[in-house]
This record gives sequence, structure tokens and C-alpha cells, in this order.
Amino acid sequence: MKREYEEFKVKINILVAKAQKIPEDGWTMEDGTPWPGNNPRDHTGMIQVFLGHCGGLDTDGNELPRLIYVSREKRPGFQHHKKAGAMNALIRVSAVLTNGAYLLNVDCDHYFNNSKAVKEAMCFMMDPAIGKKCCYVQFPQRFDGIDLHDRYANRNIVFFDINLKGLDGIQGPVYVGTGCCFNRQALYGYDPVLTEEDHEPNIIVKSCFGSRKKGKSSNKLNYEHNRSIKRSDSSVPLFNMEDIDEGIEGYDDEISLVSQKSLERRFGQSPVFIEATFMEQRGLPPTTNPTTLLKEAIHVISCGYKAKTEWGKEIGWIYGSVTEDILTGFKMHARGWISIYCVPPRPAFKGSAPINLSDR
Repeated sequence: MKREYEEFKVKINILVAKAQKIPEDGWTMEDGTPWPGNNPRDHTGMIQVFLGHCGGLDTDGNELPRLIYVSREKRPGFQHHKKAGAMNALIRVSAVLTNGAYLLNVDCDHYFNNSKAVKEAMCFMMDPAIGKKCCYVQFPQRFDGIDLHDRYANRNIVFFDINLKGLDGIQGPVYVGTGCCFNRQALYGYDPVLTEEDHEPNIIVKSCFGSRKKGKSSNKLNYEHNRSIKRSDSSVPLFNMEDIDEGIEGYDDEISLVSQKSLERRFGQSPVFIEATFMEQRGLPPTTNPTTLLKEAIHVISCGYKAKTEWGKEIGWIYGSVTEDILTGFKMHARGWISIYCVPPRPAFKGSAPINLSDR
């Protein structure tokens, strides 16, 4: 094993030595023009499809999965909101290109350790009882290379193995920024689909007269009234997807719930993206063509797209905090969504832990 390790190390070192360094003048495209991303602070929006071009099918006739590189537009003078802004751009562009019902967020310093991790999350997200009120499924962070005594506290046992498990018994764990599978509807600022039972208090009240369970008649939430109230600024209503589920068919009918201008103030000026938000079964609108989709995809990752909209305020990853993950999860919980803590025997994702004090 030692011999094979040394041989493997030599191969890796040769690859590192051959690795092409960034040219002084920057990278060039195949046609000889400069690559737009040479200046990371000032470049146009870029999209490249590596796998799953439109019409690409596997041997069974199923559409191939897609692997798409996205880099949002960056310009001086615009507030880009770092990771939260990047994630919001990815929500929009993925809605235009594929419109999957669920999104998985994994940081660049983590990798898949369990090939069945996504299936584990889907068991909750597609559950007939809790799926429509589950905003995300959070996995714990696990790391390689931790020393015997874990002197740098990389396992974070109190947080991941005590606190989050405790929260799972209440409304659900907080979102920790990675290893999390989201319900796209929750990221759009919609309310969850709740049942009457969800609004029934289940609190035992103790008093000198004994114990009693809070009654149905006096404590029932006026759900039908609350869900129809517009936000205090009266610009855009936070409507529930249940309203759409009940007897309203087709985008034309759904859009009559609120004006086009209200939707644009909320989601931005992209008719393709707005239409995608109403599609209950996800997937792309049948009337769109690849040229239109690409044009819209570039549009929704432009610098000025989210100006004067609800992005970062009520929709997507929330701005204004260095811990946008915690804040985003709180926003969803405040609307009534629940979250799930999933701890499979084989860790879903793993990262590399710092092994010395300077790295830490």
C-alpha cells in the first residue's frame, strides 16, 4: 500500500506541475477573443451547458440531466450581496432553464459522500403528509481528517448532534448554509399548504383548576382570513399555493389573482420566470423555445434585474446579514413552514477539516 501511495503521489505531482497557470493577459476563447470572465469584478453574464443540451436523450429515451455553468453579471457600482446574491441568481436561472421542484445547496468545500443523500431528502419533500409544508431538509456537516481529540472542535457535537436534533422536534432545524435540499416554493416567499389540524393548538395549560387542552372554538386561527390579507405595504399579496390548487387552472387564470405589475414588482420583469413560478408540477412552459430561454436566462442574472423587487427581502436568500443562511431559514419558519433534520448512517456530505491552528 505504501508503494502504491508513493506512485499515486508522483502522478498527482506531475499533474500539478503540468497544470496551466493563468496567462498574464488572461484566458482567451476558442475564436481568439478574450474570455469575458478575466475580470471577476466586471463581466457580462455567462452560461455554458456542459451536459444535457436540449433534446439530449439517454439509451432509454429519457432526457439527460443537465450540467450548466452559470456566472452572473458583475459590474462596478452594483451591490452583489456575495453568496446570497449568487444563490438568488441561481434560483432564477434554474427556473428558466429547468425549473426543478427542489434545489440542493452544497458549498464548494464539501463533496457527496452518500450517493443516496438526495433520495433521503426526497422521502420528506415528497411525503404526502408533510411534503407541502416542508421548506427544506438539512443534513449535518461532517468532516474528514479530524484528529483523535478533535482539538479544533470540527465535529461541533453540541450544535449538530444536540441542538439541531432538539429543534427537529419543534419546527425544524435552522438552515446552516450547506448540505440542504430546498422546496422551490418556499424560496419564492409563498406560504405553506397547511391543514386545519396544523392550526389546532396542542398545548396543555396547567392551572389551579387542573389541566385542560386549549379548545377548538376559542383558539382556532382565522386561517381563511389571514391568508388573504395583503402585506402591510399593500404592494404585493403573499398568496398561498393552496389558493392556486383549489379550482384555478392555467397561468392566465392564476395571474388574474394579482396584477402583472404586482408580480413584476415582486419577482422582476421576466414573463418566463413569472410563469415558471405558477407551474405546480414544475418543468418548463410548453410554449418556450431554446432561444427564448437562453435570452431570459441571461436577463435574470443581470446586475439590475433584482432592483426594486422583493429579492433578498421576502424572496430567496435574505440580504443584510453575514449569516444569510440562518436569516433565510427564520423567514421560512415565520411563514409557517417546517424543516427536517436528516441524519443518515452514512454522512450525506463531507468536507476537509483544518488540521492545524493556522488553517483553523
